[in-house]
Amino acid sequence: MKNILVVEDDRSFRHLLCQFLRNNNFHVIEANNIFMGSHLANEQYPDLIVYSLEIVEEIGYQKFQKIHGSSTSFEMPLIFLTNNTNHPKLSSSFKKISQLGAGILLQKTVEFSRILKLIQAELDKKIGDYYIY
Repeated sequence: MKNILVVEDDRSFRHLLCQFLRNNNFHVIEANNIFMGSHLANEQYPDLIVYSLEIVEEIGYQKFQKIHGSSTSFEMPLIFLTNNTNHPKLSSSFKKISQLGAGILLQKTVEFSRILKLIQAELDKKIGDYYIY
């Protein structure tokens, strides 16, 4: 069973996503902030991390990178989710997270089944190119 760490401050969304992932045979670790997420990433060794982009933007990309700089978490696939629907801002955010090693940025309005397919593809190492969905 693969381990997924979900770092999301919106309690309702986190609960729904985590329950969906559990129902699809993943072991899910939950964190409501970046510091707990970093701690759990180093302690639990998840196979993939799903981050709320808003949490990262709130503390800043450089601070995010420093928090995870010595972490093994950057060796794991990263997927970012956002509430933002402003396409130019999404493009800018995608460039920044790409520099952090992430290849996928999704809007939170995407269906969970789409998130599941991308998680499975990342875990299967079948995604060669990365896109904004």
